[in-house]
Amino acid sequence: MANASKKTPTRTAAAAQPGRRSRKEPLGREAWLRAAREALIHEGIGSVEVGRLARKLKVTRGGFYWFFNSRKQLLNELLADWERTNNAAFKAVLKHAGRNGMTEFMAIVDIWINESQYNPAWDAAVRDWARLSASVANTVRRVDDERIAVLAQVFKDMGYPDDESFVRARVTYFHQVGYYALGVRETREERLKLLPLYTRTLTGR
Repeated sequence: MANASKKTPTRTAAAAQPGRRSRKEPLGREAWLRAAREALIHEGIGSVEVGRLARKLKVTRGGFYWFFNSRKQLLNELLADWERTNNAAFKAVLKHAGRNGMTEFMAIVDIWINESQYNPAWDAAVRDWARLSASVANTVRRVDDERIAVLAQVFKDMGYPDDESFVRARVTYFHQVGYYALGVRETREERLKLLPLYTRTLTGR
């Protein structure tokens, strides 16, 4: 006969807490995109691989295929996400009422200095990727042309003729891309201190 005084086994901690789930919530599409973006920025395009991303997210590879048909689809959406989010702030500059060239120029400078609406590390990672992919290179070239076109319109709004606006736009944009490519190390305070000199040099104002 069993010992009547024997205690009933205790429940697990998870079972003892009402409402607590023993399994993780499934990851969504954005989690995979975010992981792919971070891998691209910090490790390069070779690290954007389904198995490696799954290990970083601590999930199985199967979860990936709920949202993407293939790695190629993930890469296409990653590139589209870069073009959409890292380019939106530049396009928005020309939507402000008034169309004051200097105000527009300073709005673009603010994008580059504050980096709250723009991620230069992401830009650099995509440029590195473009060296290995002709289709990515075409996208990067188109985005560069769009940003230069915005800058050219800014200089037109300052009153410069079309040709000079285009050249000033190129010089301004190439200067900023080169700043990131060279890995110049400056604090925000140092950049702001030099800003009036850069502004006068680039705008002639």
